Amino acid sequence: MKGGKTLDMGRPLRKQFSAPDDAKKSGPPMMQRSRAQIATSYAPGVLMTWEGGRGICRSVPIKKAFPERLPRNVTDTIFEGITQFAQNWRVRAAEACPAAPDEFILDDAFVDSESGEIRVDQTRFVLNQPNVVGYVPYPLLFQCGECGRVHEFKSVAELAKKKLPARCKDHTSRWTQVDVVYAHWYGTVEPLSPYNWTVSDDGSETRQIERCTCGWQQFILKNKAPVFSEWRYVCEGCGTQRDLKKAERDVLQKLKKDSLKPGGQPFEYIQVDMLPVSYRASSAFYPQRGSFIEVRETKVVQLMKHDKQDELLQKLAVIHSIPYEEPSDAEIEQALRQAGRHGEWIGYQSALSFMATFAPDSPMRRAVEDGARSTREKWFTDGIAERGRLASDEIAIAAETRKGWAQKFDPIRLTVEHAAFVEEHIVEGQNGPRKTAISVAQPDITLYEKAGVAEELIRYQAEVKSVLKATGIGEMYILRSLPICEYSFGFTRVSATPVYERVTNNRTVPMPVRLVAFDTMKSGERPIYVTQQKNEALYIKLDEARVLKWLEVNAVVGLPTQGESLARRYLETYQDFGQFLDRFKDKERQGMSRELAPYVYMLLHSLSHQLIHSLADASGLDRDGIGEYIFPADLAFTIYRKGMTADLGNISAMWRNHAMDFLRRSIDPRMLRCGSGSLCDSRGGACPACIMVSEVSCNAGNLLLSRSVLKGGPAPQWEAPESAEIIGYFDPMLNS
Repeated sequence: MKGGKTLDMGRPLRKQFSAPDDAKKSGPPMMQRSRAQIATSYAPGVLMTWEGGRGICRSVPIKKAFPERLPRNVTDTIFEGITQFAQNWRVRAAEACPAAPDEFILDDAFVDSESGEIRVDQTRFVLNQPNVVGYVPYPLLFQCGECGRVHEFKSVAELAKKKLPARCKDHTSRWTQVDVVYAHWYGTVEPLSPYNWTVSDDGSETRQIERCTCGWQQFILKNKAPVFSEWRYVCEGCGTQRDLKKAERDVLQKLKKDSLKPGGQPFEYIQVDMLPVSYRASSAFYPQRGSFIEVRETKVVQLMKHDKQDELLQKLAVIHSIPYEEPSDAEIEQALRQAGRHGEWIGYQSALSFMATFAPDSPMRRAVEDGARSTREKWFTDGIAERGRLASDEIAIAAETRKGWAQKFDPIRLTVEHAAFVEEHIVEGQNGPRKTAISVAQPDITLYEKAGVAEELIRYQAEVKSVLKATGIGEMYILRSLPICEYSFGFTRVSATPVYERVTNNRTVPMPVRLVAFDTMKSGERPIYVTQQKNEALYIKLDEARVLKWLEVNAVVGLPTQGESLARRYLETYQDFGQFLDRFKDKERQGMSRELAPYVYMLLHSLSHQLIHSLADASGLDRDGIGEYIFPADLAFTIYRKGMTADLGNISAMWRNHAMDFLRRSIDPRMLRCGSGSLCDSRGGACPACIMVSEVSCNAGNLLLSRSVLKGGPAPQWEAPESAEIIGYFDPMLNS
């Protein structure tokens, strides 16, 4: 067939799909790719073409655990991120498809089998190095290029033992691998075979129908038509034609059983039928992944736990200068004495003294600290002592309810991360300036070769500050070694989001998309592919006064009052964006008001993309090879090189040679116009021709993104139709 993978009949079939002779016989053959590719493009479950004429294959996991255990805060952040991702996934899918069984939404690897609660058990997973991946031939369905007859093997073992017939009927056969498969939102792919599944009347068993009603087993695939809807299977015996229809086995059986229960509802076959797709299509495999900036401060992860809410509020009070009234030790001791529980206070003080004898991150210290914290927490829950009180009830409530928030947009987590990030990379240390970040306004010789010449430095600084002021940027640093951790843990098919809307008979029916963990390895665990990198980055923090002025002229509601910071108001007014930003999708105008949090995030996000494009143009880096990380409450973000190869200093070299060009590009009128003509200029928003980037690189899936917030223009489509146009952040009126 056109586009199929032709097999060389002059070589044994087993040789075409086998590993090199010296490969291990105990497992599948292996291949090496870059770590980033194996974690995404070649992750377990993907269908891909293997070079050298070996046809289409499916990748399978190979265990390559890290030689040394990763730091606890890195491990905890990964598993916490996966847990919250799964929680948000289930909520989103259940809202759209309330009748969907839980097993249609989440793989059992993410769910506790007894309680049904989402639980990512670390013993069932292994943090895997993406160094190698295995591969096996798939699909095992072949078609004769001369007559169209198909032949399917049941397993790789059968494929290795048997040979495809050298002749079909009266001619020499020419076998090709059928490169179209069936895919289902349950996470399944199957060969495009004519053999459908059927279920018994009581739903207890399923079987595959491997014969036509006439009893014949052999079929011809007619696939010359340009669309799958016109492809047909034809029985060689009676000539009966079949559409490309095949049920997903597990879904069919589950829906049949549920329909037979008291009060059960009949199901539609559109819920069951798989979709024919090319193995190359993105809908056949969407890797699910996350990323974060590594910080040495283990408290960042610990403070996110629900039992440490008091400590979290105290940390927020320090970060954003919010008054916090905390009971003194003397007040707590007096309260315990009056309640006849003074012995607990003595034990608590002894535990604190004992804890100080251990190393800061030792298991014994953590155990003693957890015990002391539990004791103190009990005094508050028992009503013996009053808790400390943050002078912002809204933030206190947010800290309590944030458990269900999407982690990558959670401003409380992000502002704590930002504080640790700035402490470790930006501010000066006790022994002088840190060497990991250099302010572009105070360059060293590596960034500006005339940094030692006073007159030249003054001229340079004046020029840089002028452009930064025009862009509303308060601070900009170049980081020489930003530690980024990225991880992939599973995949989906048909859709990258929890809901797939299938259109049939002029109606749209939502289907739950199942989040699937990567295949189990021989050792029994599921792999999580982890990549750690230290590359150059740019850190940008906006001018708060400029942002406030911009929000005011655009009549954004919920702005801070006199004496309050913008960060505090962001935390107080934030409402969960959701993992997939469903509230801000542009399918229809939803009549939302101009709220503080979405507008601040949209500004940072749009400027981040604008600088990503400018950086790519000035440095030679690929746009899809530049990542972003946004700290919305702190009006800051960082863009960084994502490559896993050696960092050649692209960003610092770009600054050294093209600093002014890079900065001016971001506000250049030509760079602020849409490359598709009037699409974004007249409608607002963004498109692939302007500031969108690959969804793999974008932290928000190219949503909450609009050039209007930079240059001015139409309001976002999730606002009311009569909304006033946006005054851009780069408008000269704000530059006073």
